[in-house]
Amino acid sequence: GIHLSPQEFHREVEQYLSQASQGQSDTILLDCRNFYESKIGHFQGCLAPDIRKFSYFPSYVDENLELFKDKRVLMYCTGGIRCERGSAYLRSKAVCREVYQLKGGIHKYLEEFPDGFYRGKLFVFDDRYAICSNEDIISACKYCGTLWDQYKLCSSQHCRQLVLTCPSCCRKGLTACCPVCQEKELQVNSRASGQTLKEECECTRRRPRVPIEHVSQRTLGVGED
Repeated sequence: GIHLSPQEFHREVEQYLSQASQGQSDTILLDCRNFYESKIGHFQGCLAPDIRKFSYFPSYVDENLELFKDKRVLMYCTGGIRCERGSAYLRSKAVCREVYQLKGGIHKYLEEFPDGFYRGKLFVFDDRYAICSNEDIISACKYCGTLWDQYKLCSSQHCRQLVLTCPSCCRKGLTACCPVCQEKELQVNSRASGQTLKEECECTRRRPRVPIEHVSQRTLGVGED
């Protein structure tokens, strides 16, 4: 894709949001990260595919080619690396008018615009799970719905899913990613050490590998303050 500096990308997003609020936009602002990354932070008005792995992104594009037909696409990811591959694949389908990507990704954008159009936390792949550039919390505790954006690993021994559970719910023992894992943890704790169950996590079983967009464009928070 055509690389845009943070300043250029900022101007493009500003124009996109202005047009989208009037229903006149021919642009898609595409988050090509995984669902758990975009859940806690994203650009206003973005389309965020509900995919679990970036390796599913090509299949997502293939299943949703009509969505991108004759559109201008503004693509972004954490550091710009995934956009190199994602934009190249999207261009190879020859359906978009233009494909742009944020050079340096969200990291570089936040250096220039810490209080810009990106709201919430930036997911990182280390023990922190997220870093902050603004005070917005855009996600919620899985159990009680209170605003919360600090991930923990599911407490079930077999599972590696991330879960958003607030301190109050943690104190109540609600520390697993889904009811299957919550029940499994209780069973494991009552068994001898080292015995674990192997049933598939409910989160994995219910989430489609490649979601299909049934509308012309699904966005997150167009026109939000």
